[in-house]
Amino acid sequence: MTKIRMPGDFHVPTKFFGHFSSKDLIRIGAPSLFVVFTAYNSPSLATIGWLLIAGLTGIGWYGWRPFGKPVDHHIYNMVRWRILDRFFDPAEIVNIGERIIEANDGSAVAVIEVQPTNLEMKTGAEQQAVHNIYQNLIHTVNYPLAVHSRQERLELSEYIDYLRQKNPSHESLHQEYIDYCSELAEKELTVTRHYIVLRIEEPSPPITELIPFDEPEWLPFDLEEQSQSISVQKELESRADEVLGQFNTADLTADLVAGEDLEEYVEKFDTSTRNGEWNWTTHPEEGSGEYRRTVAITEYPSTVELGWPRQLLRIQGCIDVVQMVNPRNPGTTSRKLQRLSEKLNAEIDSFLTQGYRGTNKLEALLDDTEWFLDLLANREDQPVDYSTYVTVHHSDKETCQQTFEQLCNRLKTLQIEYRQPVFCTDQAYKTQSPFHPDGLNQRLLMPAASAAAGLPFVTQSIEEASGVIYGIDGSDRTPILINRFSWSSHSMARMGMVGSGKSYATKQEILRSYLAYDNLKIIVVDPKKEYKHLINSLGGTTHILNSQTEINSELEQEIVSFEVEERGKKENADLLAETVEEIYSRVSQDRQKTLVVIDEARNLMNHDYGRDLLNQFVLEGRDTNTAITLVTQNASDFTHCREGRGILDNMPGKVFMRHDRVPEDVVDYFDLSQREKQELFELKTGTDSDHSEALVKTSGNLDTRVRVEATETEHRIIEKRRAKL
Repeated sequence: MTKIRMPGDFHVPTKFFGHFSSKDLIRIGAPSLFVVFTAYNSPSLATIGWLLIAGLTGIGWYGWRPFGKPVDHHIYNMVRWRILDRFFDPAEIVNIGERIIEANDGSAVAVIEVQPTNLEMKTGAEQQAVHNIYQNLIHTVNYPLAVHSRQERLELSEYIDYLRQKNPSHESLHQEYIDYCSELAEKELTVTRHYIVLRIEEPSPPITELIPFDEPEWLPFDLEEQSQSISVQKELESRADEVLGQFNTADLTADLVAGEDLEEYVEKFDTSTRNGEWNWTTHPEEGSGEYRRTVAITEYPSTVELGWPRQLLRIQGCIDVVQMVNPRNPGTTSRKLQRLSEKLNAEIDSFLTQGYRGTNKLEALLDDTEWFLDLLANREDQPVDYSTYVTVHHSDKETCQQTFEQLCNRLKTLQIEYRQPVFCTDQAYKTQSPFHPDGLNQRLLMPAASAAAGLPFVTQSIEEASGVIYGIDGSDRTPILINRFSWSSHSMARMGMVGSGKSYATKQEILRSYLAYDNLKIIVVDPKKEYKHLINSLGGTTHILNSQTEINSELEQEIVSFEVEERGKKENADLLAETVEEIYSRVSQDRQKTLVVIDEARNLMNHDYGRDLLNQFVLEGRDTNTAITLVTQNASDFTHCREGRGILDNMPGKVFMRHDRVPEDVVDYFDLSQREKQELFELKTGTDSDHSEALVKTSGNLDTRVRVEATETEHRIIEKRRAKL
C-alpha cells in the first residue's frame, strides 16, 4: 500500500529549561505566589509550611494530566459545559429541497455520496493516481470540505422477512438458507456510506441590499428571504458541480444526494436533540437514540497508508469517521512556517550548547517544516487545516464501550495520537453532525497531499432488500447481497480454471435464486452433464439434446436443463447453438423473470454463429428480463475476439475464480492491476479448502474478494448426494 508522509504538529509552544511552557510555569508557581502575596505583610513560621504545601500543589497541578490535559483545562470546560449545555440549541432543519438542506440558523448543506474503490486490488501506480485525484480536489476548491464515513447496522431482517414470505416446496433448503442469513445478521455486521458534505454557514448578501428602493409591501413573499435562499442554493450547486467534476474525470463514482434520497439522509443523520454526559457524546433518551463516544486525532506517525481510515472502519462495531479539510492562504502559511523554522533552529542550538542531546523530536519537526516550505515555494502543494474525529456508537452501552476500547487499541497500534473531548461532548456532538460546523477545532496544518491520504473511500457497500448472497467479503466480512435484476443489464460471466469452484458457485446461485425470486424460470444449458441432479432436486426435468428434441415445447416448463448425449462430440457445438437460439426466441416472447445458465460457454465462443448469438442474447437480455450466466474456464475465451469483448461490454457482473494462466489480452481488457493478477493465481478452490474464493466485480459498485460458502443442504445437492427435501 502506498505510503504518504504526514508532518508533525506545527503548534510548538516556547519551552523554558527545555521542558516548561509559560502556562506550565504559571501552574507550578501560582500557588506559591498566592501564599507569598497573602502572607507578605505578616510572615510567620506557618508561612514556610504553606509555601511547602503550595509548592507540592503546583507540582501536582503541573504533573497530573487526566486524559492528557491539565486539570485547569478540564475545570474550564466543565464550567463551560455545565453553563452552556442547558442553552444548547441544535440546528433545526426547516426545509429539505430537491438538492439542498436548509436550517433555521441560516446555514445550508449539499451532500454528495461517493462510491468506494478497492485500493488493495490496485498497483502502487494506480493507488498514486487515486491519491492524486483527491489531492487535486483539495487544490481545486477554496472552501471547506467535510468527509463523513458513516457506519450503520447491515440490516438483513428485511431480506430474511422477504425470504420467509416465500413458500417453496423444498423446506430444508429454504429453512437452512434463512438460518444462514439469520446467523449473519446476529454478527452485527455494518455497512459504510461515504459522503462529502458542503456547508455554507453565512448566506450571501441579499439582493435587497443592492437595490436603491424599499421592498414593495404588496409582494406576496419576502423578497429578502427569497433572494438569500436562491443565492445559497446557486452557490452550493456550483460547489457540488465542481466537486462532482473531479470525480467524473476519473474512474470513480459520485452522485449528488437528491429527492427522496436526501430526505432519507436527513432522517438517518438529523439528531435535533442531544443528551450527553461529560465523556459520552450522546446516550439514549426515553428509549431512542444511541450511546456515542468520540475521539479527536491530535498527531499522526511520520507516514500513513493511503486510505488509512479503513483500519478503523473495519473494527467490529459501528464507527463513524469525520474528516474536515479547510484551505489556508499559502503566503500566510509560508511566513508562519518560516518563523517556526527559525524558532526550532534556535531551540536546537540552545539545547546543544547546554549539552542536551534529546533534540530528535525538534529536529524531525524542523525537517517537516523545511519540507513543507519547499513544497509551497515550488508550488507543488497547497496548505490546509485538517481535522479527523472518530465516533463509536451503539444502542447498548456495554457494546459501545467495548468497541471504543478496540478503537483506542487500534489507534495506539497505528501510532496515531488522540484525545477524548472530556467536558466537550457538546462540541463533539456538533462536529459529528453534518448540520453544524466543527465544534472541537482540533486542526493540524499540513499539505493537501497529506490530508488526501485519508480521503480515499475504500470500504465495499452493497445494500439490497432482495437478491442472492454470493459470498462473504474477504476484508469486511459482510455478505455480498446482489440483485442482478436491478442492474442495467442482468448478465454475468463466471470464469475459472478446472476445479476452481466456478460450477459449484453457479449451482449455488441457481439454488438461492430459486428461493429468492418470485415466478423465476430457470434454464440450464449443460454440455458437461453435471446439473441433472440439481435440476431434479428442484422439481425440474433434464432433456437430452439430439435431432429429435422438441426444445421449444420443453421450454414450457419452469425449471429445465438440456444436456448433450455424449461429451466431446464435434456436432455438440451445433446442437448447443440451436438450443440457445430456441431459448433466445422463447424468452423474448414475454417479460417473465428468467435465469439462463450456459456452462462451458467456450463451446459457443469457438462457434462462428454461437458467438454472434450470445452477443445478441446478452445485449437484449434486459429487454426480455433475462439474466444470463456464461461459465467458462478462462477469461481469454471472451477477450480473444471482438464478439467476446462485445459480450463482456454488456455484462455488468464479472466473477473470477482461480486461473492457471492470465494472458495479456485479459489483463489489458479488464485493466487488472498487478495485485489482481496475482490474486487470480492465489484464490482458494473447493478442492484445497473448505470454501472457494472469487474476485467479484460489478460495474461502478463492487470490486472485492469474496468467500463462497454453502449450507449443508446446498452442499449435498451440489455434490449430487441425495437429500430429503
